[in-house]
Amino acid sequence: MKKKVFLIFVAILVVACSVVFVSCNKDKTPTERGNISRTISAFYAGENENFAVSIQSGKREKNFMADGKATDVVDFTELTILPLKVHDCEEYVFVINGESATLSGKVKGNEFGEYIISVNLDFTPVSVTIGEGEGAECISLTNVLDGKLTSADVINIAETEFADRINGAKEAGEYCREIYVKLITGDRQNYYYYVSYIGEGVDYWALLIDPNTGNIVSKK
Repeated sequence: MKKKVFLIFVAILVVACSVVFVSCNKDKTPTERGNISRTISAFYAGENENFAVSIQSGKREKNFMADGKATDVVDFTELTILPLKVHDCEEYVFVINGESATLSGKVKGNEFGEYIISVNLDFTPVSVTIGEGEGAECISLTNVLDGKLTSADVINIAETEFADRINGAKEAGEYCREIYVKLITGDRQNYYYYVSYIGEGVDYWALLIDPNTGNIVSKK
C-alpha cells in the first residue's frame, strides 16, 4: 500500500514539474528560448563594373519555414556573385582569397540572375577572383559590419520596440514567433538590418534598423 501511495506521489510530482516548466518557458522571450531562425554575424562585400560580390556568415534554419518555430538551425557561409552587365555564362569559376589561404570552386546561376553557393570558409576573406586566366577579375572585399551593431544588438532593440505586442500575445496565450535577422541593401552602399518576428504564414512583425545608429527606419 505504501509503495502504491509513493508511486502516485511521484507521478503527481512529475506532472506538476512539467506544468511549471511549460509555464516558465512560455513566459520567456524568444531570445531566452533560443527561438531564432536566422542571424548574421559577418558580411563582406565588394564590386567592380562587371560584378557585385558578397560573402555572408551566420546561423539559419536548414530548411526555412515561416511557422513561428526555429528548428534545425545550423551555421552557414554563402558566396553571392551578381553580374552587373548582360551575359550568357551559366557557371563561374571563383577563388575566395584570404591573407594566407584560398578556397576555389564553381557556381551556377539561378532564376533571379544571381550565382549563390554555400562554402566552408575557415578564414577571413579579403577578395574574390572570378574567372580564369587573363580574363579573371579580382574584387576586394570590405567588412560591411565592421564597428556596427550586431544581430544580438538589433534583436534587443526589437524586443524593446515590440514589448507591448509580445506581452499582449503572451497574456492572450497566443505568443509563438521565431526571430529572423537579415542584412539587406537597395544600392549596395547603405545596409540595414531586417528583423522580423514571424508567426505563421503572412503573420509577422518587422523592423528595418540602421546598423550604425540603431535607429528604426521603418516598422510593420
